[in-house]
Amino acid sequence: MHQKRLQCVVFSAMFCALVFAATMIAVPTGLVGNVNLGDGVLLLCAWMLGGPWAVASAALGAALADLAAGYAIYAPATLVIKALMVVAVLFVCRAMEGLRLSARLSRVLSAICAELIMLVGYFLYEAFVLQYGLAATANIPFNAVQGALGIVLSLVLYEVLERAGIGVHRE
Repeated sequence: MHQKRLQCVVFSAMFCALVFAATMIAVPTGLVGNVNLGDGVLLLCAWMLGGPWAVASAALGAALADLAAGYAIYAPATLVIKALMVVAVLFVCRAMEGLRLSARLSRVLSAICAELIMLVGYFLYEAFVLQYGLAATANIPFNAVQGALGIVLSLVLYEVLERAGIGVHRE
């Protein structure tokens, strides 16, 4: 039992660091400015680590990246939104298991649900908490591109890791 808990702590710390690093990587998109790769690693974390360890490590890694990048005003929202994203992934994947759908379809649907939470979450935060009102719609394209990039990146990384024999570590 002690070794299992230690493994969870180590994998959680690793994913927290990976989400942080990937969130700090700015990718120019040409049309809608820069996006980051954090959501791709967040989704991978949810699928591979699972449970409260994934929720905590992904949310904390993303929120710490906001602080480090100078976006402290977004850190509380990021912590909550990214935690909800992971919870959504876990919930959808669990529901899909019950329906006996393919694991790949489960990952795709869970990723789409998570990214929709991200889009709505940041819009609501900017519109109502930051009081940007309808001006908050200006960030929807940035977040949509980032979400799509995160989905593609996570699906590709998962397939690569699976083919390399690096399995899922679930608690």
